[in-house]
Amino acid sequence: MFSLVNHKFWVPRRVFAVFTRCYSVELENKYSESQKEKILQIINENTSSLSSYDITKARLKNISSWLKNNGQLKSLSDIKSIDGFTEKHADKLFNSLINGPQKKVQNLSKKIKGQILNPHLSETLRQSCKSVVAVFTTVNSVCWALIDRDNYEIQEWKYYHIEYPESNKMQITNILDIAWDVTKKLPSADIYVMKAEASSLRAAGSDPNNPKVLSVNLQKSQLIAMIVALINARQNVCADWETDEKASDTLKQKVFFLRPTLPFRLYGTLVGNERVSTDQTVETLLQEVKNRENNSQVHVPDKLVAMFRNQKDLQKDMLGQCLLLALTFMDVCIYMNKDSINKLLKRGE
Repeated sequence: MFSLVNHKFWVPRRVFAVFTRCYSVELENKYSESQKEKILQIINENTSSLSSYDITKARLKNISSWLKNNGQLKSLSDIKSIDGFTEKHADKLFNSLINGPQKKVQNLSKKIKGQILNPHLSETLRQSCKSVVAVFTTVNSVCWALIDRDNYEIQEWKYYHIEYPESNKMQITNILDIAWDVTKKLPSADIYVMKAEASSLRAAGSDPNNPKVLSVNLQKSQLIAMIVALINARQNVCADWETDEKASDTLKQKVFFLRPTLPFRLYGTLVGNERVSTDQTVETLLQEVKNRENNSQVHVPDKLVAMFRNQKDLQKDMLGQCLLLALTFMDVCIYMNKDSINKLLKRGE
């Protein structure tokens, strides 16, 4: 006898029953008696407060509906009967209930005029993200930096040189090959951040319609668009596989675009309207954080510092811009560092 589970594949009922029992036993054994009591008490007696914990609106609605129709949860394993709760989701909620409600942090970044990040970063994602990758793209290179959120540590910092065809004419398939190769090399993360690009392909200065500049800007825009699409596709498909849930019709945006002037203003690499090289700024920063006392400053491992110092000037500048993009995003959008935000406000942002 076979049973259809999740509408994806057929499994024997006996196997499914064994799996369910294992799921139940694992949940019950994972928590102490006092923890179980606390979890059940909050769910059964104060459903309205659950929105303060790590749970989506859809799953909160499912819990409320189930309690209304079936009465209180008698044990932790009862949650398996509620739609949308895999073991992963149950653990996430239970741990959140044990640790206490999510703290609301004053978002000083809202005082900065205009939109600083696109799309909007939800409070849930801001609090839950564990890793961030900053991706800095130019015509000739792509750089990225992986940051561990809990320790504020740079775990990867790399420069990728773009090889052009000998004819120097880039076809759309050539650009896709580059985007694919870059995306394969990018580390996995909860959030990716890039610099928001100008909406126009026209050049600055006295010759805005220069054909060569327009062509280069078009290629760069195409490359960025492909990288963004591939990152989002990879992250969304992997998420569906990991949770073994039906693929969602809604795209979960994993790539965010930061206002390009913020890193320049925060780190003083913009003089008037002209950007200056970042290598000296980054070198000073690396010296300052070498003996950091707490997690309010970034930690850059010695091997990555040595890698940076061994680069040529152009590569240093690209890596430096990538690092400053990453740190600005972390301080302003993730940690909501008051000093960083106030510095931007004083400098006209």
